Amino acid sequence: MNGSHQLRRKKFYQHLKEGEALVLFAGSSPRKSADANYPFFANRNFFYLTGITQSESVFIAVKNGGEIEETLFVHKKDPFAERWHGYRISHEEASELSGIESVADLEGFNHTLKGVLDSGNISSLWYDFDKFDAGCKDAVQNQHSELIRSRYPFITFKNAYPVICAARTIKDAGEIAQIREALKVTRDGIHAMMKSAKAGMYEYQLEGVFNKVLADNGVREPAFASIVSGGRNNFFIHYEEPMGIFKDGDMILTDVGARKNEYVSDISRPFPVNGKFTEEQKEIYSIVLKVNNELMDILVPGKTSFADIEAHSRRRVGEELVAAGYLGEDEDVSKYYWHPGTHHIGLDVHDVGPKGNPIQPGMTFTIDVGIYMEDKNIGFRIEENVAITETGYEHLSAEIVREIDDIEAMMS
Repeated sequence: MNGSHQLRRKKFYQHLKEGEALVLFAGSSPRKSADANYPFFANRNFFYLTGITQSESVFIAVKNGGEIEETLFVHKKDPFAERWHGYRISHEEASELSGIESVADLEGFNHTLKGVLDSGNISSLWYDFDKFDAGCKDAVQNQHSELIRSRYPFITFKNAYPVICAARTIKDAGEIAQIREALKVTRDGIHAMMKSAKAGMYEYQLEGVFNKVLADNGVREPAFASIVSGGRNNFFIHYEEPMGIFKDGDMILTDVGARKNEYVSDISRPFPVNGKFTEEQKEIYSIVLKVNNELMDILVPGKTSFADIEAHSRRRVGEELVAAGYLGEDEDVSKYYWHPGTHHIGLDVHDVGPKGNPIQPGMTFTIDVGIYMEDKNIGFRIEENVAITETGYEHLSAEIVREIDDIEAMMS
């Protein structure tokens, strides 16, 4: 995908003025305990512009004399270090992945940047000041910019984060294709869980069924911490300790996704432990499914906003619950409707991007409707993934069973 990364950088450079430079960091693995670190996960904006996922890599782009000079810095090849910590990509491989011609050893980064700043030709540096790292002194971009500030007080700073994030909001055809691939694996994993579920099974055992399907499809880990819960555990929205036991008559809630080639899916599917919906479970499930379908039908590029989707969802869930006798005319739907259900997906499961503007072609996001009735021990959500097209939308997750009859048939 190096052509895509090159194009993305070229678009970003439209924001660089003469005498400005961009500095991006891949990041490093945070310490877990003793001498063990958490697995490395490359900064998403760094990957978006470079295609590089190797830890501690750095990228610099300098605009001087009307030209852009790019340099990618990576760990040098070191057989002894690789013996202990794994393979390091070569300069040639890094160049092929990124489309960046100039690749140098990481040790040369500080010297190179010093030369750029000492030249007197640079007045501003762009960093990726992630809003979630605001005030975090350990964040590499915060540390580095403070060091530069102390040594070069005349340098001003600009934030590349909103510029890159705005670009990430609109996916190209290649990105959407990767999400489709992630959804194929997610589909197989959810269907396998439906076929395997039974009373007396631990939640983590069913999660293991999903993880095995991922592994069989070349996916080492899920897109996010899987939510696999049953019964009353369904009322914990982000439930990440699947230690419960499924009981006959309960509903199972799965909120899961695969990550394929760095792109994610995010799907919720509820189904009965014993493979048969009770009449009350059917009624509530039918309401959720009906509203979920309605939300996709109102998706109009350039017109519908996330706020419109949420307003329609709240109103229609309330109307349906009143009509079914679960909610009084004067009761607040929030009694059973606990959360909005639309967020961008892409390189992150809760991907970056503005939510206040009308939806645009290339956006990929979730359609998620949930009802939670603790008094009846019935709570779940149905979550879909869609991509906005020039004329409407593509239902990316349509192949994952969702009709009551289809679920019961799969579980029989």
